[in-house]
Amino acid sequence: MSRLVSVGNLEGAVSLLLSTSPESSYFYPNALRAVALSSTVSKSLVELAVKVVAANMVRSDRSLSGTHLLCSVGRYQEACSQLQDAGFWTDSATLAATHLNGSDYARVLQRWAGHIVHTEHNFWRGVILYVAAGAFEEAISVFQKFDQPETAAIFIMACQETLAESWSIDIDNENVMAVTECYALYQRKLVHQCMDSPPFFY
Repeated sequence: MSRLVSVGNLEGAVSLLLSTSPESSYFYPNALRAVALSSTVSKSLVELAVKVVAANMVRSDRSLSGTHLLCSVGRYQEACSQLQDAGFWTDSATLAATHLNGSDYARVLQRWAGHIVHTEHNFWRGVILYVAAGAFEEAISVFQKFDQPETAAIFIMACQETLAESWSIDIDNENVMAVTECYALYQRKLVHQCMDSPPFFY
């Protein structure tokens, strides 16, 4: 490595340092050397070095250290993904809320919501996160998954009344159509029950 540096082949030196196995005792010091050396070459090289080092740190149980490196070069989306991969869901959401906007922020919330629904089986918390991310159709699919079509229909009506033009939903979406049909059937049954019931007099 020293010879590569001495002849000015800094990119080659960085590549050699990055090739150190995560299982090696030299991995961490070589990773830091690679990042430091790449910063003297170009911004693109230092970002590449940080991404490689951060990915390898996950394999060596140094996820948080890798996250710090990603944040240092402004790669917040990847840092959030790495935190989620390591199981630090709340930390990832906090980082996203601080540094991400729009679809990037929504993507982090949606992945967290999916984890909560499918892994933790927490119905309402998952729905809340989907709504926070603006993923209304995904929220409806959760209602469907947990066999709550009436609740899904009420959810759609509530969004229409309270959010007005600030929300959008694909009416041709399979889950939306299923909810609409189910709710229409529910209303028809309710009407028949009311008509078949004797009146109450006070």
